[in-house]
Amino acid sequence: MPVPRSLRVRFDDPAFWQTFFFDAEGVTPVPDVAVELPVGGACQVVLEVKGRYDSYELGIRTPTSDGIRSAGWDDMAHWHPYAFRWWELDLICRAVATLDPLLPHPGPTLVLLCRFVSVHDDDDVEQIASTMHTAFESLRPTGWAGYWPNVTDWLARRDFRGRGVSWTRDQSGNLYAVQEADSDHPFYSMRAQPTDDPAGFPYEEWRILLAAAGKTLGV
Repeated sequence: MPVPRSLRVRFDDPAFWQTFFFDAEGVTPVPDVAVELPVGGACQVVLEVKGRYDSYELGIRTPTSDGIRSAGWDDMAHWHPYAFRWWELDLICRAVATLDPLLPHPGPTLVLLCRFVSVHDDDDVEQIASTMHTAFESLRPTGWAGYWPNVTDWLARRDFRGRGVSWTRDQSGNLYAVQEADSDHPFYSMRAQPTDDPAGFPYEEWRILLAAAGKTLGV
């Protein structure tokens, strides 16, 4: 389903977001839910939340995929969250908003998925920061001045500018990341050089997903 009610009703709860973003441990339980976000063309982004384990997994489903294909995960142990380039995440969120007026952009979809994006040298960081600020503030309770997710903390955890990460596109159109071996800030991502490993990043389905989102938006 889209955002389940058990999750939606927590959007204005500061303690919920404090746990969601690993800013505090066990402040409030995060429900175990699966969030299915259609982008068009029978394609979906799927966020699986396992609150008991502080684990969040990003998956995608397309007409050609065999079930849900994993694209990354975030937890407190062996995380590999960096799946999206910013422009891809923005495209996905705008497509979701087009199909579901209850999920405007920038807003809840971006906040739920922003743990899976990284920021790089060729990104417009000022524009990204402005968009993320709008998304966070769109969910803040009126008059609340206590803890709330903020751009400074969010960016510090996924800012790879000057960290030796470069992006390459292969002949099939797959965009993947390469990081210098001596970096002191590892880029944990499934988006390594494409191989035939069925457990690797689902590049073919990813291209289908982005194309479907673009078609929804007419771009």
